[in-house]
Amino acid sequence: MSSILNDEVLIKVGPRGDILSGKTEWDESSYGNVKQIFITHGNAINSIQILYDFDGNLALAHRHGGDGDNFVCINFESWEYLTSLTGYYGPIEQKGPLVIRSLTFETNGTTYGPYGQEEGTPFHFNFLTGVKFGGFHGRCSSNFLSAIGVYVKTMAKRYFKPDPPRYNITPCLCSSTAELPTCVRPSSSAATPAPSSAAAIPRGACISY
Repeated sequence: MSSILNDEVLIKVGPRGDILSGKTEWDESSYGNVKQIFITHGNAINSIQILYDFDGNLALAHRHGGDGDNFVCINFESWEYLTSLTGYYGPIEQKGPLVIRSLTFETNGTTYGPYGQEEGTPFHFNFLTGVKFGGFHGRCSSNFLSAIGVYVKTMAKRYFKPDPPRYNITPCLCSSTAELPTCVRPSSSAATPAPSSAAAIPRGACISY
């Protein structure tokens, strides 16, 4: 599926994993560059959470999933950017629900992972040449990351008629240092409402892993 977001043509790829059951959907398109990735994992990926850098403003998105036996924090250098996401999905037990079993993140500098167990059906999202990473989306339960996909930014400036859905969004970044969280926008331009599936940036919270 394609969309035009802030005059950029985005392509929604995936998700891979459990796409049929009624798991909680989440969406983080055009939130900025990835600064850190927090993962809990064991025999599968329990949760993922992203820290985004939007024009110098650091914003922590929601955690998607639940607790796990192991916790890892991936720190991207200032010059690093994501070039591919690979992993596996499948049931942990026979006839169990599909979950993301493993994730590996590759940047222009190095490879992080694999995290979890590389068992099940493999998948690979590659945006090394011709396109750029534009965000994550997926599904989760209270215990596991159930599915994951990506957005990619194309070089296109025009689109064949009819146009795909068009949105003008300025992400609302919220301060976690104020007694009452204060939302600020990186620019003064007005924004139209985001699609209902878009995830909100959290308003400053202590998150327990």
